[in-house]
This record gives sequence, C-alpha cells and structure tokens, in this order.
Amino acid sequence: MYTNIKKHGGNFRDILDKEFSKATKATIASGYTSLDIIKEYENHFIKIAKKGGTSRLLLGMAFYEGLGEKKLNTINLLNQHLLEFKNESGVYVSNGRRYHGKVYHFEGHSYSNVYVGSSNFSSSGIKGNIECTIPVFQNEQKNEILNFLDDLYSTKYAVRINKAQIIIPKKKKIILKTVNDYWHSLKKHNPKKINTSALQSFELDLNRIVEKEKSNLNVFFGKGRLNNKTGKIIPRPWYEIEIIATNKLTSHILFPKGDFLAYTDDGFIIPMRTQGDYFKNIRSKKSLQLFGIWLKGKLEKQGVLKRYEPVTKETLEEYGNDKLTFYKLKKGVYFISF
Repeated sequence: MYTNIKKHGGNFRDILDKEFSKATKATIASGYTSLDIIKEYENHFIKIAKKGGTSRLLLGMAFYEGLGEKKLNTINLLNQHLLEFKNESGVYVSNGRRYHGKVYHFEGHSYSNVYVGSSNFSSSGIKGNIECTIPVFQNEQKNEILNFLDDLYSTKYAVRINKAQIIIPKKKKIILKTVNDYWHSLKKHNPKKINTSALQSFELDLNRIVEKEKSNLNVFFGKGRLNNKTGKIIPRPWYEIEIIATNKLTSHILFPKGDFLAYTDDGFIIPMRTQGDYFKNIRSKKSLQLFGIWLKGKLEKQGVLKRYEPVTKETLEEYGNDKLTFYKLKKGVYFISF
C-alpha cells in the first residue's frame, strides 16, 4: 500500500521511479496529470518505446474538461515522439465516457506489475495528497485489469490525442457566435401574466433520463464529432441537449407533435420541435443548444451545476425540482416551468 505517508507505504512516486527505471512496457490510465510530472517522466516513456516496448498514457478527463496550454503543448510533443516508433505507444484521451480511474501497469522481461488506487499521474497524486494505491498480486485479478486496460485503450473508449481537439478552457468559447445570436434574438414575454392554475398540463420526469449514458441532458459526454476541416474529433457543445420522452408520454393528449413554442417561466419564447419515432425527441429549433442554454443555465445560475460536470439526480435534488411541467396555452403553444 502506498499512501504518500512514510509509515503507510511512503510516496507512490518512489515506486514509479523504480518501475520506470527497469520496465520494458508501461501503460498508465489516469483521470488527470500535471505538467511537472509529464516533464519528469517523458524521457522514460520515450526510452521504453525506443527500445521496442510500448509506452501508453491515457488521460480520462482531458477531452471533456480540456488542458492548460503549456500542459497540452508538452503532452502533444510527447505524443509526437512516441508516434515515431509506430507501435501502440502514444498519449490517448477518453472519448465517449469520462474515465476517472487510476491504473498503472509496468512489464519487464520476467514480471508484470499492476497498481490500482486513487493516485492520479500528477504531483499531488503520487506525492502531495494522502492517497491509497495498492499493488495487485492475484493473477486472476491482474488479468482482468489488463483486459480492462486493453478495452479502455480501444477505439470504443479512446482516441489518440493527435486525433482529438482538446480545448484550452480559458480560450474556449462556450457558446458560438451564431448560437449566441439565436439566443439573444429570442422573443420575450411576461410570465406573471400567465395563470397556470386553470391550464391543462403534463410532467416530464427528468430523473428517468438524467443519468442515462451519453444522452438527453448529458449529450456533452457522448462520443465527439469529427471535424471534417481538421480531421479531428471535437467534443459536442456543452449546452447541447435533446430530451427523449417515453412512449406513454408521447401518447398523452397534450403532448406536442411537431413545431411548438415554449414560453418559459423566466420570460423567454423558445421555438421547439418534437420529432423522430412517435415525436419522442424534444429539442429546440435552429440549434439544440438553445434549450440547453435555458435548462442547464438555470442549474448553473442556482449554483448546483458546474461547467463540464454531468447533470445527476443529486443536481436536480439540490436544485429542488426534477420535473419539466408543460402547460398548454393553445395549439402549438406551451408554458414550461422548471
């Protein structure tokens, strides 16, 4: 056990130094990394690959949360060096789901060592914080972890960093100008003039969909899209959402079918549309982000949702509401409360 406390196994960094000094193969899958640690171990990665071994580093959160400019430049340079050896060596990022685990595998001529725990491949993870990372000894468990790593590095869950467009958070425009123009051109209304007590309504339960993988409110965390101009995979927009209704709800007599206007409880009028099988896909027109700017924006303003974090049941619980209520004003016009 390595906790970064002397009497409880000491620093995990000491183990990494020993492993890198003798390994012929190295694979690390970490949620995060730090610039100083990349610089500290980049030559070790290159040395292993140069001798014919595989050097792989996967960063599980970088595609969705981005990397600082200096860190990104250093990681890209390391990846370029590793690509020269034309094997599986390289730096990868998760694509399709965030990866938050910490697994280390070092292989030599007569051994294979695996470590699993809480230590990110960062200065705080391998030395600064109190962590808990342990070696895996049982062959059955070790093989399961190695199979997991192979799957994690496959195209199902990962992409080489040179094939992905990594955002630099301070330079990233969250809303593109065209979408921003659409949003600011929305018509307004006075919600105080709408009395919902006498209106027919139906509810859409967000708890049912909130934690469904890569869909609905958390489209951002799905597979990125290919940018045909750059040839790189880019994350989907943060505010893009599309809510999928149940068959039971789409058969409700009040459920909108086709184009409709959503008069929101805070004064916006958003052009909306339901489409797909049984009109189950609820989305904003012109851009899927308009509905998201409104809905996720309300969660952000309330302080229960941070950018680049998923909407969860806990998010809705802290917000105090887990339902969208649609009140029918007239044909094709609804008042929406959240």
